[in-house]
Amino acid sequence: MSVGDEAIRGLVDDEAVTLYGDVLRLTDAIGGRAERIIREASGLSGSEFEVLLRLARHPGNETTSARLAEDLSFTSGGLTRLIARMEAAGLLARQPHPSDGRAVLLQPTAHGRDLLARALRAHIPQLTGDLLDPLTRVERLILRELVTKLLTHSSRGTVRRPTQPQPLPPSALAAPGQADETDPSARSNTP
Repeated sequence: MSVGDEAIRGLVDDEAVTLYGDVLRLTDAIGGRAERIIREASGLSGSEFEVLLRLARHPGNETTSARLAEDLSFTSGGLTRLIARMEAAGLLARQPHPSDGRAVLLQPTAHGRDLLARALRAHIPQLTGDLLDPLTRVERLILRELVTKLLTHSSRGTVRRPTQPQPLPPSALAAPGQADETDPSARSNTP
């Protein structure tokens, strides 16, 4: 039995299907640009950047590879190979876990932290321009709440976030030894 054009049109134009497609298009557009900017600024691949970013979000900037794999939704084998490459490149170090003799803690090295900072100084303005500048303050809050609600109901959960969105201070975006001439908190976001 063949499905008619009208039936297909109803499925193709389904609200969930089109919304999901739009989310994927937005993610692809912003993500592709982000990976290019991160690599140009720091030499880090997207995966290396994500590992260093996730480590920076953990208390003491360290966690186990099992927890990191969970954070990133990586297979243990894929993460093990990535960690070995990053360790060989001097981006992170393994330390014995103080209370679990079977586990090791992963920590970024000074070199890894430096490259993460370089990447973030390039990445934050790009994300701000792509995700925040087109929206008013209220729209940003609504978007944050909607994304949080959807992630809360997913298997992934949300990324740890501050209690209320805060722009980074200009000094965090400036290169070391360079004054920042733009203050992101001074931007006007009128509709």
